[in-house]
Amino acid sequence: MSVKVAIFEDDKDVAELLMEMMESKDFKVTNFYNLLDVGWQSADIILGDYRNKIVSFKSLQSECGKRKIPLIAISGADTDFTPQLIKPFSMEELQETILQTLISYKKLMEKNSEHTGAGMISSIFRKSS
Repeated sequence: MSVKVAIFEDDKDVAELLMEMMESKDFKVTNFYNLLDVGWQSADIILGDYRNKIVSFKSLQSECGKRKIPLIAISGADTDFTPQLIKPFSMEELQETILQTLISYKKLMEKNSEHTGAGMISSIFRKSS
């Protein structure tokens, strides 16, 4: 199963480079430039440019929270958001951050579901269609 990744990066060259790097490692990647394109909502994880001039990171953070999709900030400098990747980063750093974020998020969702009686949440690792 491939992990589906949505990227919100206002620099199209950076977005395309990220896509190429990730697709070479069997990630299923789509670049988005607005929140109105609902395709991003089926992603397993989101990479968002912290200083995006097209889609504000705060808006992206809010929408990801509503939809329970984990978010990783990417930026050229340290941010106040965790998890984050500081550019330039290696493919290995990216893969490790994605893996750790998915594992942590899955554990958090399972813990929260135990408290609400909702059962085990495994949507992060849902099968790709």
